[in-house]
Amino acid sequence: MSRLATRAVSALDDVITAKDGNRRQGQAAMTEAVADAIEDRHHLLVEAGTGTGKSLAYLVPALLSGERVVVATATKTLQDQLADAELPLLADVLDTEVTWAVLKGRQSYACMAKLGERFGGDLKGSGTPELFPDSDIEALREVATWAASHPTGDRDDLPAAVSDALWREASVSGMECPGAKRCAQGPECRAERAAQRARAARVVVTNHHLYALHLASGGRILPSHGVTVFDEAHKLEAAVASAFGIDMGPGRLTSFANNAARLVRGRDKGLVDAVRETATEMDKLFRDLPEARLDPGAGDVGSIISRATKVVGAAAKQLGGDEGPVARVKTQGGHLLGDAALALGLPSGYVAWAEPARAALRLAPVEVAESLGRSVLVHHPVILTSATLTTGGSFVPVARRTGFVESSLDPDPLAEDVDEPLPRTYRGLRVESSFDYSKAGLLYVASHLPDPRQEAFGAAATAEIELLLEAAGGRALVLTTSHRMVDTIAAGLGSTHRILVQGQLPKKRLIAEFAGDERSVLVATMGYWEGIDVPGSSLSLVIIDKLPFPRPGDPLFDARRDAVTARGGDPFNEIDLPHAAMLVAQGAGRLIRGEDDRGVVALLDHRVTSKRYGQRILRSLPRLLRTSDRERAVRFLRSLRPEAAGVTEG
Repeated sequence: MSRLATRAVSALDDVITAKDGNRRQGQAAMTEAVADAIEDRHHLLVEAGTGTGKSLAYLVPALLSGERVVVATATKTLQDQLADAELPLLADVLDTEVTWAVLKGRQSYACMAKLGERFGGDLKGSGTPELFPDSDIEALREVATWAASHPTGDRDDLPAAVSDALWREASVSGMECPGAKRCAQGPECRAERAAQRARAARVVVTNHHLYALHLASGGRILPSHGVTVFDEAHKLEAAVASAFGIDMGPGRLTSFANNAARLVRGRDKGLVDAVRETATEMDKLFRDLPEARLDPGAGDVGSIISRATKVVGAAAKQLGGDEGPVARVKTQGGHLLGDAALALGLPSGYVAWAEPARAALRLAPVEVAESLGRSVLVHHPVILTSATLTTGGSFVPVARRTGFVESSLDPDPLAEDVDEPLPRTYRGLRVESSFDYSKAGLLYVASHLPDPRQEAFGAAATAEIELLLEAAGGRALVLTTSHRMVDTIAAGLGSTHRILVQGQLPKKRLIAEFAGDERSVLVATMGYWEGIDVPGSSLSLVIIDKLPFPRPGDPLFDARRDAVTARGGDPFNEIDLPHAAMLVAQGAGRLIRGEDDRGVVALLDHRVTSKRYGQRILRSLPRLLRTSDRERAVRFLRSLRPEAAGVTEG
């Protein structure tokens, strides 16, 4: 054990004593491993089961190391937990300086320059009816008044929620902001103040996407730091691919035209009108495209993007000046032109595809391993952690996809500007959950159901779900792999229970309704497989209809499969199976959220027991007792109902 590890494990004990006295062996083991990684300067991948307390396990050694640490998460919920609960606790207990700041994307903060222009600098203007409905002017004025005196200007700190449309009038994106030095309100910039707080903090809490933008910008967004922790790291690959990619569509042209229209007069209006006309033509073209890979520089798509560059360039050229709103609009136009050039000359290693439902063209890197490996792994220790990182107990799939190499003998291309680069090898640690899954419930596999790829599956699965719901008395989360299956199940269930369906209400309200009604059933698809935390008796049954393999024809996954095949690998084992195993583990993880939780996870896909690869998926799941006996699952569910208190499963 390193010296830092000895200190960290002892300090963790003090923290646990001050918190709740609930000591977890796995938490101490993770603390030791993180401390060793920081002191010995190596990378670490940790799969830590639900209830481990992993955030304290990495924060304690990171703070004691004296390094600045950046913690990047996938969800705002975890950011809030760190900033509002974990870090204040550590500040009270640890014998070291504990300061922290939350840093978000620029569009999360009110733009004082933009608000000032809307209201003539004194919040008494009349708004711009062409771009902003008169009925919302007063709401915008309230936001402006609030931002003028609020220290953060963070949208999440608003006293009341506002619409996305209104917030767009109060903020700017990173593609629109010209920077504090070119802005008259630079000293008042709320985003710059957030960056200053981050530079003064020992711990910077941010999100995966912003960290990836930091890497893509060459390190210009986040302050320098000596440790990076990616929590909820199973979502890192998708965030990096998104940040290194671009969206091209008519909405961006329309936004540029609307902003430019405020600044041009007379005959120059025709240049803005040309941008709008091109946006209309692009919208029609993109909506008629098939959802498939394409060459964005060829054919009608290439022609409309080329035309967009000409009209945007011409309109931007007529704006003149280089300050205030002109600087913002010209910056926006510059980003648009740069992204159009990228689309017209698609770089090697990128894939482009159409998303007709959004009238958009999407570009993304096929793989992000080298981008992460060259830009972060060679500089300082990196810790990846999540409740679901391994596939069948192995870290290899996720490690390969995020830029690590498996031994010092593997090829290791290094960044040229690193004097003493770290090797991109890693150590792995699996920490079991503190929950006793053998007593918490059952994993029921409905192996008698038809193959999920057959037409008969929908009706058979719905009947199975109805039977399980009757036994559980509702209290169920039904997770599907498609919206079509959501509709099939919701339409086929009886009226015994209150059926809540994805899309009926905003997600947050829908989950609150479900948690507050113990007889309700929530039927939902992919956006609900992770991040839902409903401890207690409101959730005693999680049903998963099918193994969530990426759908055939998905452009990005197809490109990744092709890349694996080209280097002689097995795309199913490297791409499809890890993706499905991670999602099933996340879905199953919605059930047991506290020490006293009990219930059943029901998998309706027989392939988890009939196919050889099913064992790898099963090894990725919580270690619940397993059964294919439906009557056993039914008896257990009935024993959990409030009216069956004192009854145990036989």
